[in-house]
Amino acid sequence: MSVKNLKGSPEATTQLLNAFQSGDESQFDAAMMAFSQGIQEQVLNEAQTMNQDQMVLMNRGQRVLTSKETKFYNAVIANDGFAGVEELVPATVFERVFEDLAQSHPLLEKINFVNTTGVTEWIVSRGVNPAWWGKLCEAVKKVLDNGFEVINMKLFKLSGYIPLCKAMLDLGPEWIDRYVRTVLIESLRIALEQAIVDGSGKDQPVGMMRDMSKQTDGEYAEKEAEAITALDAVTLGGLMARLSKFTIDGVTDPIYRTVNPADVILITNPTDYWSKVFPAKSVLTANGQYVQVLPVPVFDMQSIAVPEGKAVFGVADDYFMGLGSTLKIEASDEYHFVEDERVYLAKQYANGQPKRNESFIVLDITNLAPASK
Repeated sequence: MSVKNLKGSPEATTQLLNAFQSGDESQFDAAMMAFSQGIQEQVLNEAQTMNQDQMVLMNRGQRVLTSKETKFYNAVIANDGFAGVEELVPATVFERVFEDLAQSHPLLEKINFVNTTGVTEWIVSRGVNPAWWGKLCEAVKKVLDNGFEVINMKLFKLSGYIPLCKAMLDLGPEWIDRYVRTVLIESLRIALEQAIVDGSGKDQPVGMMRDMSKQTDGEYAEKEAEAITALDAVTLGGLMARLSKFTIDGVTDPIYRTVNPADVILITNPTDYWSKVFPAKSVLTANGQYVQVLPVPVFDMQSIAVPEGKAVFGVADDYFMGLGSTLKIEASDEYHFVEDERVYLAKQYANGQPKRNESFIVLDITNLAPASK
């Protein structure tokens, strides 16, 4: 059984998202503890019903560990926890976390989501063609100089608490691995989604809903939401036209590009999706059946990180998110350890931002109307 079948409850997930958005450390501590303990209980309950024979575990979907992973988790068991285990979490564990994370989340599947391993700087293209005909002139040089951007991959730190009870240690390496990977995958998913959609840029990535031209004390201003009332050809065609043209600082002429509708995303709050977007794209056919159609086949998805009444429209691949793979789980000084349970702190480096400000448009869908018959 894969870690994809384990996840925090909707209540715990919402509580953790709210904690990320609030920036309140005590609120985050409590939310992360509740979230992790819920997953821990699921793992313990599941372990009690399964035979831990390696072949049986593999046949039932439980991942068989590599020799390095087994050695690492056995060291954790021998030390009665992660404290004192000097080695980093094996790279294969994090690679599996990264793989599950990218494959299990629609937004992370669509954006430019990269495992940067130990790289401290990452160069991303802003979409400018680096080739040209003729002599190298100052104007062309400016285009090339502005065509790439270096993102510091160790700028921001993402932390999460992993409570580990003694009963979990008694289960063996495979179950500790299952629990650790699940907590990392689920907590990273929630934190990354919030940052990608609406990160302020201050001690965290810059989100799609932020205006990269307006910054105060390290925090980027929210983009002004533009009201739309329909998801018709005129509205979506106009939005696509805007995504097909952008400008670069220091260069007068606009840059044009061809945008594939399949690469464009429309993100809304789950409540808005069903109450506004779904009716706006549902059409009753002559044979009495409803079909969901859009004049431009963009990919619509739901995210609890988007506030009600708003939507994000843009080119998914124009958002870069890099996740470092060096991970250390350390004993936490934030909590007094309770009986039969210890709390550990997992630290992860990540950064992300839109490649250009024009790549994402924030929409006001308060008055979005149902599709005309």
